[in-house]
Amino acid sequence: MTRPMQRLVLAVSLGLAALTGSGVAEAQTAPSATTGRMVQPRLIIHVVPDLEKSVAFYTEAVGYDVLTPPAELKASTLVHKAMATAATAQARAATLRIPGSNLQLQLVQFSGIEGKPFTQRHYDPGVTRFSVQVRDVNKAFNRVKDRGVTVDSTSAGPVFTQRPANNTQAVMMRDPDGFVLEFVEAGAMPQTDVPASSNVYNARASLTLDKLETSARFYRDLLGFEISAPNKANDAVLALEGTPRASVLLARSMPPGSNNMWVLWEFSDIERTRQAPSVQDPGASAISVQVENLPALLKRMQAAGITIETPGGAPVALGDGHKGALVRSPDGLLVELVE
Repeated sequence: MTRPMQRLVLAVSLGLAALTGSGVAEAQTAPSATTGRMVQPRLIIHVVPDLEKSVAFYTEAVGYDVLTPPAELKASTLVHKAMATAATAQARAATLRIPGSNLQLQLVQFSGIEGKPFTQRHYDPGVTRFSVQVRDVNKAFNRVKDRGVTVDSTSAGPVFTQRPANNTQAVMMRDPDGFVLEFVEAGAMPQTDVPASSNVYNARASLTLDKLETSARFYRDLLGFEISAPNKANDAVLALEGTPRASVLLARSMPPGSNNMWVLWEFSDIERTRQAPSVQDPGASAISVQVENLPALLKRMQAAGITIETPGGAPVALGDGHKGALVRSPDGLLVELVE
């Protein structure tokens, strides 16, 4: 499906959701350049204990390309935050290109500061789900299953999630560093410019929220996500999640400037813990987005009660011609804003 068609389909679904769904998809005034707004997604960030090992997994097993090899990282609000805690803090990072996606993966390893290892659970608020779209889910899974991943799906492998409607298959797991990773094969392959030689053709950073009705306001009203009314997950999706006795609401969303839909998840009837790790903790994740009029956007976030993690609460120079700020979503996820 082409990007214009994706937006047309989403717009139709949003219109129907506004008539028949919950208040999550209620009408909104889109953020403007005057009030500050998100322009497009930049990065999903993983804080890892061994940078080279993590790079090897995502290039050799998953199929990403290295954009910038491991090197010292300075242009990061996460590094600014760490250095405010410990002056000796340093970081190295590598950035990987995801075929077909305008979202990139940045792997970061801190030193000179104590980090507390953090284990993700995909149903905990504040956790980012790295959902990777592939042409052949079994091929993708076979390349990683013996590389230290932990499979959460009850079948211990790919499952059909949408039958009889279509033949979509997926598998839920955690990568060798414990980050939530999902491969998805669509029931009908969408149009893409990615060469057939690449099994991966897109990816998204889907998010686990505390309560869709309240947490979605951060993404919708402050960042400008288009969000549909939620649906209840079926038994096949619960098997994919490895949570057969839980209840799950999920809502499709389109971040500004994204070339892929993200999914917002709310779990209930299962024990959950809101996760809010420190920036240097191995296992912590973050998303980074490009914004316009960062000072105005920060003012709106402060007025809405959003926690500003950047020391001093104001934008900082990143040393590469950009400025940035680090905030924490209502669910505990670190969100980097870069202008």
